[in-house]
Amino acid sequence: MTTKKTEKTELERKLEAELAAREQQRREEPSPEPSPEPSPSGRGSEAPSVEELLDTAVAERDTWKDQCLRARADLDNYRKRTAREMERVRKTASEDLVRDLLPVIDNLERALAHAPDATDGFVQGVQMVHKQLCEALASRGVEPIPSHGEAFDPHVHEALAQQPSDEFPADTVMEEWQRGYRMGELLLRPSRVVVSSGPARDAADATAEATEEQQSET
Repeated sequence: MTTKKTEKTELERKLEAELAAREQQRREEPSPEPSPEPSPSGRGSEAPSVEELLDTAVAERDTWKDQCLRARADLDNYRKRTAREMERVRKTASEDLVRDLLPVIDNLERALAHAPDATDGFVQGVQMVHKQLCEALASRGVEPIPSHGEAFDPHVHEALAQQPSDEFPADTVMEEWQRGYRMGELLLRPSRVVVSSGPARDAADATAEATEEQQSET
């Protein structure tokens, strides 16, 4: 029993000695030093200078300033587009309403033109309605287009026919069949007119000349 106990103790001593030697060897070996991480400026652990920080701040300021100016310009453009759209909608609504009222004015004028007695109370009532309606439209900028005796203007006049006349020179409106109206620069309806071709003799001469030119060409 005593021999076995002695052998075990010597084995333990050997293991302890071996472990102690390894620990001593580990302690004597130099530990690897961590490599320094490169700084953003590329100068190792050196801190950025004041000039570099100032340049970075200026660049960031310019970026935010540019974005702010772009946003302001976009907002101004949006406001202008919205204002133009609202104005267009308002004018379109007024334009449609006025166009619907023009035939009403035409019928009132036809009724007054065929009234047998202008002193009749009913006729005077129609005249009052016609006057109020015309005044209401005039307050919105609606006005009739002058036609009778005016030079023919294809922008505001629609020629239904052309007739010779000793009273009106050529290219002059001699008769108005339907009155035209405009609202500011907007043409609501052109005047439907009859245009003079000049005196009958001049018209006959012009027709003869046109005929002779056609015959000569053939």
